Amino acid sequence: MSRLSLLKDAYEREGYVIVRELLDNTTLKLLAAKVLQQLSSNRVTNGFTCGGQPRFKEPLQPDADLLKFADAMRCELTEELFQNPRVMEVMGGLLDTEDVFVHPVKWIRGLAPVDSSLHCSPGVHQDFPELQGSGRQITLWAPFFHVDEGSGSLPVYNKKPGETLLPLELALNPSGWQVCPEVLGHKNVFELNPGDVLLFNTFTPHGGATNTGEGWRCSIEARFQPLADPLAISNFAKPLLTQDWQTFYEGWDTWGFYWKDRHPPLVEFDPSWERWRDLTAIGEAVKGNKNAVMALEIAAQFGMSEPIRSCAQRLLESFERVYDQ
Repeated sequence: MSRLSLLKDAYEREGYVIVRELLDNTTLKLLAAKVLQQLSSNRVTNGFTCGGQPRFKEPLQPDADLLKFADAMRCELTEELFQNPRVMEVMGGLLDTEDVFVHPVKWIRGLAPVDSSLHCSPGVHQDFPELQGSGRQITLWAPFFHVDEGSGSLPVYNKKPGETLLPLELALNPSGWQVCPEVLGHKNVFELNPGDVLLFNTFTPHGGATNTGEGWRCSIEARFQPLADPLAISNFAKPLLTQDWQTFYEGWDTWGFYWKDRHPPLVEFDPSWERWRDLTAIGEAVKGNKNAVMALEIAAQFGMSEPIRSCAQRLLESFERVYDQ
């Protein structure tokens, strides 16, 4: 049995798989240098830990904008990294298609140590509700520097065969929600070197990483799917960090608008999921559930209608008054 066949069997059985030394090391190093340069310019690192990660330095003032890696994310190398023939070959094998589509939006994230002012780790979640579209999407998650469980390597969880969406509960994390712990299977955390990747399905529970080390866990991710499968139009709406794709692709030579004339059939985003979360958070807040605070903050800013936003804001203010007393 070929190596790709073994990977496919493992991926279909578990919902995730590790592929060693998949990413082009030269491209990855160039992007890692941009990430390191931003951490240095923001004065939130001062050298490296013994584990090879940029050492964390507490900022003078906590600022969420320090976690936006604009120079690296807008660099054409982010696209070149994932359009590499080796990457596309593996994705094609796992998806059983020769026509693989790479989502335009890529993410670069930094996870600070758990005891720092910048620590921000989402709870265990599934990607499908936010992405929608194809149920066969694959997320590729890769570290820029060595990671293990202590330094924040991304956990993935087993679930029962055939399960799709899992039940949620309110939680005090950045997303305001997490998959109910009692329905999660075994937790799996892997030691990864630069070039190694973790691949998982859009329904695979993941997240809740805890960085107990002294450095930054820096990672990059992208998503892939069959070209023939549907794609939610929200994935094309706008890029991260800029107002439009024209601005985002400024200065690119090869991969700008690579998807313009060749992309999956587009479908509308179904807002019912977000509406359910907002209304549930409001209902639980009325009952006095303090775990609704983070979800209320999201509903107050991004709620699907003005009444939802204003109601969430009033409830937030009432919680704050209780805390101040």
